[in-house]
Amino acid sequence: MQVSVENVSELGRRMTVTVEDANIEQAVQERLKSIRPQVKMAGFRPGKVPMKMVAQTHGPSARREVIDNLVQESMREAFTQEEINPAGPPHIDSMDEEGEKFIYTLNYEVFPEVADIKLDDITLEKTVAEVTDEDVDKMIETLREQRLTWDPLKRGAKEEDGVTIDFVGKIDGEEFQGGKGQDVLLELGAGRMLPEFEEQLMGKKAGQEVKVNLTFPDDYRAENLQGKKAEFDVTIKQVAKKKLPKLDKEFAALCGVEAGVAALKKEVRANMERELATALKSLNKRRAMDMLSEKNELTLPEAPVEREAEFLAEQAKNNLRGQGVNVEGIPFDIENFKPNAENRVKLSLLIGKIISDNEIKPDEDRVKQAIDNIAASYEDADEVVNYYMNNQEKLSEIQMTVVEDMVVEWIFDHVKVEESTSTFSDVVNAVSN
Repeated sequence: MQVSVENVSELGRRMTVTVEDANIEQAVQERLKSIRPQVKMAGFRPGKVPMKMVAQTHGPSARREVIDNLVQESMREAFTQEEINPAGPPHIDSMDEEGEKFIYTLNYEVFPEVADIKLDDITLEKTVAEVTDEDVDKMIETLREQRLTWDPLKRGAKEEDGVTIDFVGKIDGEEFQGGKGQDVLLELGAGRMLPEFEEQLMGKKAGQEVKVNLTFPDDYRAENLQGKKAEFDVTIKQVAKKKLPKLDKEFAALCGVEAGVAALKKEVRANMERELATALKSLNKRRAMDMLSEKNELTLPEAPVEREAEFLAEQAKNNLRGQGVNVEGIPFDIENFKPNAENRVKLSLLIGKIISDNEIKPDEDRVKQAIDNIAASYEDADEVVNYYMNNQEKLSEIQMTVVEDMVVEWIFDHVKVEESTSTFSDVVNAVSN
């Protein structure tokens, strides 16, 4: 077999493969003989159909199959021989038979040659933070807020009171979609409803019926309601004030901690420290990856970018499905996902270069620690650890995550680092946004 390769663009290649002794006709005849026993034709017993008739009916498909097999096998051999790793599926350009020879050409792309990654004279910000007593107290208050109850009141409603209402909204005397509710608990001043709506409930008592008139803002989220005047018939069913649970042993037990308030705070702090560590790692990793991509230019092959864009589009669809959204009929233009896809492919190549040049391998202790960190948030931690350790796909995901963490550490080790101090809430919010 002869193989020649020519460059047609920076990453584009054309390969010509010549198979000297293809013997296609002989292979076709052997294929026809092998299928003859299964060929059925009126007037003939199975296996007794004349070869000429078998060739007439199955010859073209047999030839296609023989040529497809020849191309696939010789193509694999050619790529191995030339030590080529194509960036995407090759496209056959032409095929030709010359006696016993079979010659075909194919076009494909290769991955770019990644130059040595240099990080000289680069300054990179690294955020540090810690969980404070104040952070823990705020989280405890949040837990109390999540378990609050409402005590009914006889007086009129004030800000921060909870008002339970039934309401029906109308525009030009007609009810409109989304303008009706029953047993809706509305905390006045929380901003759940339009301020104009909430203001007209101030001072109202349980049992009262109120007409609320308002005009929807021009930038209201529902475009069909923007700028329109509406009238709501509102029934005040209850006015109540918040009642937070006492911070005591009973509350700790309600949160799943039987040993009291001190133990609850200790567990809350531990959970927050794990969350903060994860958030810091994600935030600093994002900065390192952004810098790596910005400082290293690469020409990218189209095929992997296209695949990545399709993956991101499908991921977006699945996220919407998980939120109960029917994605049928929603246009998903692959081009909208291309910029993110290009960055991901680029980073994959750059990270691969760092891993290869520095022989970075997953540290077993760190892999085990990463799994332990995941398991810590589950009731049966040992079961979670066993699941990851005995599932090769999941274990490989953790190993790759550890390797990426080691790459980020390598980057920070090779740049000038400027630390910036932040808070628990700012770091967590920065990562979630």
